[in-house]
Amino acid sequence: MARRTRHLIAFALAATLAGLTPPARAGQANWMEVNGVKIPIPPKEHPRLYLRAAHVAELPARLQDPVLQPAVERLRNLAKKRGQFRIEWDALQYLVTQDEKLGRATVEAALTFLKGMELPDRQDACRVTGRAMVTGALAYDWLYPLLLADEKPAFRGELVRLAKTQECSYPPTRQGSVTGHASEAQIMRDMLSAGIALYDEFPEMYDLAAGRFFREHLPVRNWLYEGHAYHQGDSYGPYRFSWDTFPLWIFARLGAGNVYNAEQQGVPYFYAYTTRPDGQRLRGGDTFAHSAPRGRPWGVGIGPLLTGSYYGDGYALGEHLRQGGIGDNEALFEFLWRDAKLEDKPREELPLSRYFGGPFGWMVARTGWDDQSVLAEMKVNVYNFANHQHLDAGAFQLYHKGALALDSGLYKGSSGAYGSPHCRNYYWRTIAHNSLLIHDPAEQFNPAAGYGNDGGQRLPNGRGEPRNLEVLTDPKNGYQTAEVLAHGFGPDAQAPDYTLLTGDLTRAYSDKVKQVVRSFVFLNLKNADVPGTLIVFDRVIASDPLFGKFWLLHTLEEPHVNGATAVVDRTEHGARGRLHLTALLPEPANCALGKVGGPGKEFWVFDQDFTNEVPADQVAKSSQEAGAWRIELSPKAPAAEDLFLTVMQTMDREPGTPLSVSRADAGTSVGCLLTGSAGNWLVLFPRDGGRGDGPVTFQTAGAATRVLVTGLAAGDWRAQGQGGRPQPVPVSAEAAAAWLTLPAGQWTLSKR
Repeated sequence: MARRTRHLIAFALAATLAGLTPPARAGQANWMEVNGVKIPIPPKEHPRLYLRAAHVAELPARLQDPVLQPAVERLRNLAKKRGQFRIEWDALQYLVTQDEKLGRATVEAALTFLKGMELPDRQDACRVTGRAMVTGALAYDWLYPLLLADEKPAFRGELVRLAKTQECSYPPTRQGSVTGHASEAQIMRDMLSAGIALYDEFPEMYDLAAGRFFREHLPVRNWLYEGHAYHQGDSYGPYRFSWDTFPLWIFARLGAGNVYNAEQQGVPYFYAYTTRPDGQRLRGGDTFAHSAPRGRPWGVGIGPLLTGSYYGDGYALGEHLRQGGIGDNEALFEFLWRDAKLEDKPREELPLSRYFGGPFGWMVARTGWDDQSVLAEMKVNVYNFANHQHLDAGAFQLYHKGALALDSGLYKGSSGAYGSPHCRNYYWRTIAHNSLLIHDPAEQFNPAAGYGNDGGQRLPNGRGEPRNLEVLTDPKNGYQTAEVLAHGFGPDAQAPDYTLLTGDLTRAYSDKVKQVVRSFVFLNLKNADVPGTLIVFDRVIASDPLFGKFWLLHTLEEPHVNGATAVVDRTEHGARGRLHLTALLPEPANCALGKVGGPGKEFWVFDQDFTNEVPADQVAKSSQEAGAWRIELSPKAPAAEDLFLTVMQTMDREPGTPLSVSRADAGTSVGCLLTGSAGNWLVLFPRDGGRGDGPVTFQTAGAATRVLVTGLAAGDWRAQGQGGRPQPVPVSAEAAAAWLTLPAGQWTLSKR
C-alpha cells in the first residue's frame, strides 16, 4: 500500500504540472482471496458488466448527446449490417426502454448466435470467438431479468465452449501475460466479461480470469507504466495497450476503482511524441505500415480515448481525435465509456522534449509540432520484452520533411511474415537499426532456430516471451539489456535548446564486448536553415581487437558519401528533407565511411541479402518505408577500444547548407563545435563514457557560445574564464551535465 500511495502522490504532482487530472478515488467493492490473490467480488445485481444502474439512468441522455452522436450513428449502422452488433444494440435499447418483447427476442437471438459461432478458418481466429463471448456476456447480464431457467446453463455452456477456443486455453493457463496474444483481449476483456456476467451461477470463469489478471497481467503493467511508454513497437504497442484499458473500466464499473498504477495515464503521450507531421509514427518494432495507406493518420486504438476519459486527460483525448483508430468491435465502448464533457487539449502546449524512463530509457525531442518540425528519437532499452520488440538498444531516428534516419526492413511483405528468415536475420536484428555492430565471426545466435550472425545484440532468453514480471526481471533470463546513465533537457523545460540521453549498452551484447556506452545530444538550434542536430558519441571496447565495429545509419534513398561526410536526401512523395552527416571520430586517417545497399543488397547481412519487398498491389498506397541503403562507419585499424563521434544536421534540400563542424578536444573530453547561421554551439563528452569530477578546460570563440559539457559528477561546479569572476553551474545527478552561454576565451569548468 505504501508503494501504491507513493505512485499516486508522484503522479498527482506530475499531472498537476502537466495540466492533467488525477483519477477518481476507488469505489467500495468487496474483495476476496482466490488461489492466493485478491480480486474484487462482482456485486449481486444486474447489470454489472460495463455499466451499473446509475449508468443505465444516463443512457437516454447519452443517446442524444451531440458529442456521442457519431458513435451512436455508427452503432445504428453496424446493427443494420451484422446480427452480432444488432444483438448488442437491441440489448442497449432494452436497458433504455425496458421493452420485454424486444428483450426476449434479443435473448433468443443471442443464444442462437452463440450456438452457431465456430472458430473460423483464418489467422488469429480466436479473436472472432473471443469477441462473440463479449456479445453473449452483455446479453446475459443486461437482459438477466428475462432469462428463462433453461437458458442460463445454455449460455454458460456456449461461453465455456468459446473460451476453450482461445489460444490461452480454458482454464486460461497458456501463453504469457506480458506479450503475446494472451496479453490482449482473451483474458482482459473476453473471459473477464463472460465471467462477470455468469458469476452468480458459475463463478469459475471470473475467478480464473480475474485471478490470472491480478496475479500476472497487473503487476507487470503497473511496473512498466512508470516509464509512461509501452513496448511492442509502433503498431502492436498501441493495440495491446488498448486491451489494458478494458480492465481499467470493467473493474471501475464493478466498484473496485482504479486497479492500475495511475501512471498508466502517461502512456498515450509516447504515441503523441512519436507521431510525425505526416500522421505516421516513427518506426519501432513490427509495424503495420504495409496495411496503412499513405496520407492517412495512423490510428492509436481505443486506449487514449479510454484513459483520457477515465483520468480526465484532454491531451490523451486530443491524440485520439487526431489519429482515430477505433474498430467496429470497440465502437460500443466509446459510447459507454467516453467522457462527453471532456475537452481535448492541443499538443502544442506540451514540452518539446520528453523522457520515457525505466524500463524503457527512451527520449524524444522535437523542434515543434508542425510540418516544419524535426523529430528525433533516442533509445537505450533498459529492458527488451521480445516478441514484437526489436534488438535495437542504442538506436536513433531522425525525421524532417521526410524520414532521414530510420528503422529498416519489412514486417509481412513478400517474405517477411513473423518468424521468417527476413525477420530472424534482418528485421528484428540490430543490423536493421541505427545502432552499433561488434562482429565476432565465430559468434552463434541460435542457428538451430534460424538466427544467423548479424554482429549485433544477443537474443534475450532466446527471444522467448516472458510469462510474467518475475520471469522478465530475473537476471538469469537476460531481458535487461542496458542502463540509463544520464538524461535531461533544458535550460527551458518547454522549448529546450538541448536534450541528452546516455546509456550503458554493454548488457545488450554478448561477452564479445567489455563496454558499450552511447551518448546522444539533440540540439534545437531554433534556426530556419538548420533547425535541429543530433550528435552521437560512442565508446566501444571489444573483447578481441580483431572484432569489426560498425556504426550504422539507415536511409530510404541512396546516400552520397564524400570522405568523412555524407548527405541523405528525401525526394519521394513530396518529401524535401536533408541530413548532413559529419564523422569526427575515428580520426581521419583511421576512418572508413561507406555505403551498403541498392538492388540485391537492400537487406544485406555481411554476405547474404534477406530479400523482402512490398507486394506490387500495395506499393502505390502503402506507407511502408523499408529502407534500401545504410551508411557504415568503421575504424580501419584493429583495436580493442574505439570512439565514434558523429554529427547529423537536418535541413531542407534547398538551400541545404550545413553549419561548419569541427572536433573539439578538451583533455579527457572530446566533442564538436558548430558555427554558422545558428550561432556557436560546443558539446563535450567524457572520453571514458563515465562521470568525472576533475576540471574540464575548453576554448570558445565568437560573441557567445552555448556550451554543453556532459559526463560530470553531480554537485556545484563553476566556470572560470581568464580574469573574470567564476560562474556557478549546478549539475544534477540525472543529467550529469552543465549548460552555459560563454563569451570567447579559455574556460575551465571545475567542481567546487
